[in-house]
Amino acid sequence: MSGARWLDHLPPWLGWGAIASTGAYDPGTVAAMAVPLLAAALAEWRGWDLDGWRRGLELAALAALLLMLALRTGLLAMVVGMLFVLCGVRLALPRGIPERRQLLLMGFLLFLTTAITTSELDFLLWSVAMLAGSAAVLLRLNWEQSARLRQGPGRKPPYPLLLGWSAAVLVLAAGFFVILPRLHLGLRRLPAATRSGGGETAGLSDSLDLKEGGPVQANREVAVRILPAAGLTPDQQALYGESLALLKGFTLEALYGQRWQVNPISPRRGRTQWTGLNGGTQPVIADFFVEPGLHGVVPLPYGSADLEPAPGDALRPGPGGSVVRSYPGTRATALRVALTPAEVEPEPPPRGGRLAILTATGQDTGAARDWSLRNAPGDLSPRVLAEQLAAALRRFRYTLDNPSGSTANPLQDFLERSQAGHCEYFAAALAVMLRWRGVPARVATGFRLGPWIQEGGYFLVTQGEAHSWVEYYDPAAGGWRVADPTPPAPPSPFGSVSFMGVLARWSDAARFTWDRDVVRFSDDDQLAGAEWALGRFATLGRWRPGPGTRTLAGALVLAALLWSGLRRRPLRWPGRSAGPGGIRELRPLVRRARRILPPLEQETARMWLVRLGRLRPARAGQLERLAREADAAAYGRKPAASLRDLAREEARHWRR
Repeated sequence: MSGARWLDHLPPWLGWGAIASTGAYDPGTVAAMAVPLLAAALAEWRGWDLDGWRRGLELAALAALLLMLALRTGLLAMVVGMLFVLCGVRLALPRGIPERRQLLLMGFLLFLTTAITTSELDFLLWSVAMLAGSAAVLLRLNWEQSARLRQGPGRKPPYPLLLGWSAAVLVLAAGFFVILPRLHLGLRRLPAATRSGGGETAGLSDSLDLKEGGPVQANREVAVRILPAAGLTPDQQALYGESLALLKGFTLEALYGQRWQVNPISPRRGRTQWTGLNGGTQPVIADFFVEPGLHGVVPLPYGSADLEPAPGDALRPGPGGSVVRSYPGTRATALRVALTPAEVEPEPPPRGGRLAILTATGQDTGAARDWSLRNAPGDLSPRVLAEQLAAALRRFRYTLDNPSGSTANPLQDFLERSQAGHCEYFAAALAVMLRWRGVPARVATGFRLGPWIQEGGYFLVTQGEAHSWVEYYDPAAGGWRVADPTPPAPPSPFGSVSFMGVLARWSDAARFTWDRDVVRFSDDDQLAGAEWALGRFATLGRWRPGPGTRTLAGALVLAALLWSGLRRRPLRWPGRSAGPGGIRELRPLVRRARRILPPLEQETARMWLVRLGRLRPARAGQLERLAREADAAAYGRKPAASLRDLAREEARHWRR
């Protein structure tokens, strides 16, 4: 029973794991939910009898409810928390079969609280675990009840059968998923509490402030996955990296001190059909899968594009020249983009108030002017000036430690002392330098192109690839050019050739395949699949097997007939599986006693052993014990461990 008692802990823990995988609650709340289960596991391990403390445990549960009411955790969080408290109390107290069924029910209710609010691959794995765990508990409960009515020694429940049962349920679920109509319930994720953690985290932002001290933490949260169109030539594949090198989100034109912000009067980003890649007439297509994130921005490559969002999604111009989703949701949006590289973003020359904004230098930025005059002296064109200053800045060191962030004048400290920082320092420094030299400039925020995921066939861009660079106005080109002064950043962990890097790529490819082929499986996919199946069936009438196919089919039929014949051969000794010849452990005794008293037709092992006892009354007691063991082997489907030893011992007394 000790194993069965530990099995009772399984459903609540599986419910806790499913809830933790959804991210619906902050880590502190998830850890608090596990406290009652940990306390109950400690009581189980130490073997404490807490029945005398029943009233105290009930009062403790009531106190937990009052505490959650005082903290205003919310109705759903309070219900989930109380379920965990009740599970802990029930596990700590003595329990019979009704109480164990209650634990299974409460664990299932915990699983259901978040089952309809997420569709992630992690939750599928927890769902399979909950299926197998619940089946194991039910099997144990029913097996114990039936074992009381069964004669013979006790045996363990057939837990290995759970693998086949779970696989069969998954196959049925997959079949129903394919054929049942789609239900679009419009469910949302549960509101998550504010996540804890200190420091700034890498990611897309609509502002830039050099005075935000502290290091920048790495962030592996997925932002965009980009699937190149199929059928590209090698030259087109090589140009993908160049055309997707920078994915712009916002342009920050307004400078206040050393803080960059969006300018409300920035022009909207245009949308025109591109003419093709590298002078061609047919545009190259790429599919963008943009994860829900800050501001609902869709980061796009430079140039104008013909954007085709998925059905149900809509795009609109956003602040700072961005493109945003009209209806931000909690799922990734699919977007088809006509892709062409563009070196210049056309725009009329800025005038009036907007020109004043684009050339304002802010406060305490004189160090940028002096540094630019030392490293790029003379009257230079905007393009040459930007290239020389960017090349000089790239001699600095890239780091996320932010050594200048806590100083009184971060920009001056970055240029004159530390000469190290992250992309925001490099971009802000170059933009201010250009403005001091009379060139309209602004900071752009977005993403660098991430690594190529060979396992999934797409580019992966995470929040860790969030980047800042500079756009400056070039009158000779009639638009905005790009200058990126930041030195190369460390490679993404997803691009590593180590075991962990390969594991991370396979994991992300599995998640993306799950989202694209399962979560997004729609009515159109069902119709397309039905049409494919009907087309296949239509061609069956014209199909004729070749010589190799006929030979293979004949061999399979012959093998099946031989196997069927071998299975139907009579046993060495008459009788069915319950007969003495059908029980392997009894064969040593059968070989010795068959010449004295052979088994009869359709005689069971018990009947034959009873006849042996009548033949030799001195052995009747031992033979009766052997008959009970034989019954357990014949009808319990699992021979007792001692049956073979008893049969061999008895065989020694039946020599001639």
